Amino acid sequence: MSRFAGNPLAELRANATYRLLAVGAGIVIGLALAWVHWLGLLVGGALVSLPTKSWKRGVLAGLGFGVLSLLVFLSLLAFYGSLAPALGMGQITALVVAIPLAAGTIGGLVRMLV
Repeated sequence: MSRFAGNPLAELRANATYRLLAVGAGIVIGLALAWVHWLGLLVGGALVSLPTKSWKRGVLAGLGFGVLSLLVFLSLLAFYGSLAPALGMGQITALVVAIPLAAGTIGGLVRMLV
């Protein structure tokens, strides 16, 4: 009987290669879901936090996912030439920055449950 038989995530967390692949897959899936709905930010934060070794790292991984998704969004705005008008929108700009950071971090809290 394997020492990981009770918890399938334990084997994933024990192997650095599997952990890196799982985080990469979580990033891709989370960004794809966030493209169609904002709940993808929560799901992405949760997916990147699950392979981490501790809950603190999981929360930081969720925050990192939020930062990455914000950078992807801002780069898309810059690519289409809409970054300057978007940054001049005042309080809406603050929401645009806060929502991915908060949602990714809240999604990262899933690591505390598993």
